Amino acid sequence: MKNKILLACTLLLMTFFAGAQHQNKKKYSHTLGTFTDPRDGQVYKTITFIKKHHGGDIIRTWFAENARFNVEGSYVYNNTKEYAAKYGRLYNYQQANTACPEGWHVATIHEWKHLFDFFEGRHHAGKILIEGKESDMHMLYGGFGLPGKLFKELGSSGNWWDNELKDSNTAGIITLKKDDENIYHSRVGDHYMLSCRCVQYHN
Repeated sequence: MKNKILLACTLLLMTFFAGAQHQNKKKYSHTLGTFTDPRDGQVYKTITFIKKHHGGDIIRTWFAENARFNVEGSYVYNNTKEYAAKYGRLYNYQQANTACPEGWHVATIHEWKHLFDFFEGRHHAGKILIEGKESDMHMLYGGFGLPGKLFKELGSSGNWWDNELKDSNTAGIITLKKDDENIYHSRVGDHYMLSCRCVQYHN
């Protein structure tokens, strides 16, 4: 009798956790796809998110990889194809705004915020957006660069432009840090070399 009770409790717990996992996947539901950049033939993984907002839907399709289009003056870590394939290219602010193909653009701060809200808000989204997690965004700790091909923080932070030019020489930046769930928004000089995520506007 005791064994039957234990078995019933075990089955009940298994059912509960299976249901929780299903709800978790449903909460983070999104549509995966691909996009081929007509300029150079490179293929990118994409993700389309639909977020309920004030009675309507906000629909955005994101690159699930960092942009790799070779804008003049942009560069990659160690100038190797392996780094380019994994981390994409590093761009200054002006270069980033030509890195996205026609019909796409550098993510705005509002689009970044909607993305964070979709994944538990900016104080927790870092643990979900990083490579290998359930968001499928595969964001990487690709560090950043400075003019002269000086590389910093590879493996410890990821840094992406947002499309927010504050003045003539600073722009918005989104940062993820290793072992930190938070997302950080700040400003840096537009000469910094950062990663870029492209977004397609639907509505």
